[in-house]
Amino acid sequence: MNKLIEELKSCVSAVDTNYRIGMRVVKTAAAVSICLFIAWLLGSGNIMQISAISALVTLRSTREDTMHTGVSRVLGTMIGGIMGFLTVLAGIFVPYYTEGFFVLVIPAMLVLNLYICNLFKMRDSCSISCVVLIAVAAPITQVAPMSYTLIFALLRVRDTLIGVAVATIIDLAPDYFRRKKPRDM
Repeated sequence: MNKLIEELKSCVSAVDTNYRIGMRVVKTAAAVSICLFIAWLLGSGNIMQISAISALVTLRSTREDTMHTGVSRVLGTMIGGIMGFLTVLAGIFVPYYTEGFFVLVIPAMLVLNLYICNLFKMRDSCSISCVVLIAVAAPITQVAPMSYTLIFALLRVRDTLIGVAVATIIDLAPDYFRRKKPRDM
């Protein structure tokens, strides 16, 4: 308990009262706002936060890092979506899957999923790939129709693509406007 109190004191004493909100914060807020608006237009309902989270996670301190994170996120989401759908397909053939055997099948597919990401040296895609696999495969425990699972997987990929695209465009936009020279009059 004393260690926790010391940590809290350390955090409070380290407050930077001279901090000013910079462009990275403004870009992040703008990207999230645009993603939420697009999700609302698309009627994403209860899962409209997926594209906003993708934009939030994609934006980094440098443009190169933003691009790298965006590519990793898209690839991981695609792999996770495919593996999640394959997990659901496997569940059809595994006896007692919906009665509890999914507790063994989903982790087994996670191992395969991680193997594939590492095999192709996509280590930065591992965690998002696993998150998507679980998000796609877990609803089958409720005996979701196969068409729902496929649509859900495709929508997750779409939402991630929207978030990554918005984050990348927002990150690159200031350079575009800065490069324009005023017209001679």
